[in-house]
Amino acid sequence: MTQLPRQEDRRVIPRWRETATAVQLGEANSLNAAQPKETQRVRAQASVRLLELQTAFAAHPSVGRAAELTGAATLLRQVDGAQDAAAFLLRHPHDTTPRVLQAARHILGQPLAELRPLSPPNMDELAPDDMHSEVRRLRADLKAFDRSPMAHVDLARMYAALGATRKAERHLRVAMGLAPHHRLVLRAAVRFYVHVQAPDEAVHLLRRQPRTLHDPWLMAAEISSAMVAGLVPRSIKRAREVLDRREFHPHHISELAAALGTLELQGAKPKKVRRLLQQALEQPTENALAQVQWAAPQVRLDLDERQWTDVPRNFEAAGWTNYEAQQFQAARAAYLAWFQDEPFSAEPAILAGYLSHLLDPTPSRAIDLTRMALAASPDEDLLLNNMAFYLAEAGQLDLAQQYLARTQPLPPDTELGLTLSATRGLIAFRRGNEELGRALYEQAIAAARTRSLWEYETLATLYYSRELARIQDPSAPERLMRARLMAEKIAEPGLVLTAQRATADVLAFSEA
Repeated sequence: MTQLPRQEDRRVIPRWRETATAVQLGEANSLNAAQPKETQRVRAQASVRLLELQTAFAAHPSVGRAAELTGAATLLRQVDGAQDAAAFLLRHPHDTTPRVLQAARHILGQPLAELRPLSPPNMDELAPDDMHSEVRRLRADLKAFDRSPMAHVDLARMYAALGATRKAERHLRVAMGLAPHHRLVLRAAVRFYVHVQAPDEAVHLLRRQPRTLHDPWLMAAEISSAMVAGLVPRSIKRAREVLDRREFHPHHISELAAALGTLELQGAKPKKVRRLLQQALEQPTENALAQVQWAAPQVRLDLDERQWTDVPRNFEAAGWTNYEAQQFQAARAAYLAWFQDEPFSAEPAILAGYLSHLLDPTPSRAIDLTRMALAASPDEDLLLNNMAFYLAEAGQLDLAQQYLARTQPLPPDTELGLTLSATRGLIAFRRGNEELGRALYEQAIAAARTRSLWEYETLATLYYSRELARIQDPSAPERLMRARLMAEKIAEPGLVLTAQRATADVLAFSEA
């Protein structure tokens, strides 16, 4: 069986793709809301940085340099020096984002095109062949813009999604060599090292960077990656000062407030945590929003969905909101969009695959999603279990057994351990080994009951009842009815949906 979706203990690890405002000029961002005594210093530093960007673009024009220059010039309201860069961007419209093109048009005084929201992707947009095509396109672009750090970052992202981690790291190191203090490059590297289970490297990277204690985005990343690595963050004192003094615009401290609020969950009073989470929500990034959504129930913070309707790329939060409301098609669309945005991340693929296997008549979409996620995370036990489950559902029993054999040995009374036992029970039933199938399912159910894991006991019973109905066991209807009543009592959305699907399957068996 698969595990029920749940928002796990998460951290505000940077997204690989940032919203446009997160990529703009570093310290110049604080001009929107800096304290008066800081404004003069910040403006002087920003003007120096703007001159550096103008010089770099003039020497080696590239889309990445042009985007940085136009963004910085817009923030500083000194657009005259960025007109050449804006014109360059409009000559390469397919190599950058719509929002960067909007800024370029604004600088040149051109009419602004309407920005269309990202529509939910279809499965073809997530096909592995398309990912390989994207790699080829990015490599071709890199030949023309080999000095662009962002071109290397984008290529690294796709390599990470395809499981080519050595190539991904090599391009990230080139990007860091070209732009050692670039916020987006550093945050992308942090995301990569956390993805490959090397959070210590992410922490050391940020601590070697002098900019970290002056940039709220990097402070947030240092706190979060240190928590993942089991280390004590070094940015805590400075982070509290930044938040208390409101030295930066609310958008630029949203992830810092969310990261510190998560850290404070371990011992601070709920009132203090709520204050930090509320600060994170003033003008949140999609990352801060997802973090607050996870943390809010733990401190009884009520959230208003209207707070995030205008947050760009809020796929994760939208997915969980729709899931809790039992709007499962909308939840799956949001999880798919999240996976398209972060194709190297296992979580959105797990969630979209789970809903796909319940909503679709066949498990083919769930198999495709899980196969793609395994390319980037080949040792993820839950992905391996889910792939085995979906393949068994599709009748590919030998291949299912091969995936299951790749999982780590786990105690049978753990959540994943009993999940694996139930999946082995499914395979046994489908192979015609009824005795082993019964023993494995009953082992999973007993382990869940012993640990009072009522959701898991109910889930395993639902699937057990279905397999019993398949072999015309007379006890199946009564078991199914008890499990359905328990699912309705627990009221976990995925459990309710599973009960509905199991009931439909059992009815189909009885009519066959």
